[in-house]
Amino acid sequence: MKKLVFISSLLLFVAFGCADFDRRTQFNATYTNRVVLDSANTVPSTQHEVISDTLPVDFLGLVRDHSSNENGIESVSLVAVSVEIDKKKSPKAGTFDFLRNMEIFLRGKDTEEFLIGKADSVPNGGVRYFEVKVLQEEKDFTDFVKSEEFICRMKYTTDKRVQDSAIVIKITPTYLVDTKKFGV
Repeated sequence: MKKLVFISSLLLFVAFGCADFDRRTQFNATYTNRVVLDSANTVPSTQHEVISDTLPVDFLGLVRDHSSNENGIESVSLVAVSVEIDKKKSPKAGTFDFLRNMEIFLRGKDTEEFLIGKADSVPNGGVRYFEVKVLQEEKDFTDFVKSEEFICRMKYTTDKRVQDSAIVIKITPTYLVDTKKFGV
């Protein structure tokens, strides 16, 4: 009976201990691109697109900061895509009420562009932040995030035109990075 309790306890400890260790080898990484919408690219009922500036990234430096290296990356998955009106660069009263829908695309240096998220309808009622539906949940982004730069493209339709000043939208994909620790 004592052996059975000991073996059961040992198995539980190993099972939960390994899961805890695996969780400790994971971290989130985010990179934020910005796009600008104004009266010129918000004509109602017309499909528009806007491209962000190139965002330089040092993903491998981030991996090293988490006690791993390029060869220690097991997988990188996309877990969330958020859009937010930049409070510092947009009017205080700016909301997403003018947008009808959107699709968000990403491209890295020397990589193909791909659709990462979309919102068939944008929340109304003074919303300044929301998350769009992630479309690439099963894709492994390991090669993509090793790119030295990201460019984001947003394709969208509006219900009304932005009048007075530009609205800057921050687009932030969040990646879950799973690494090996100590070569294990």
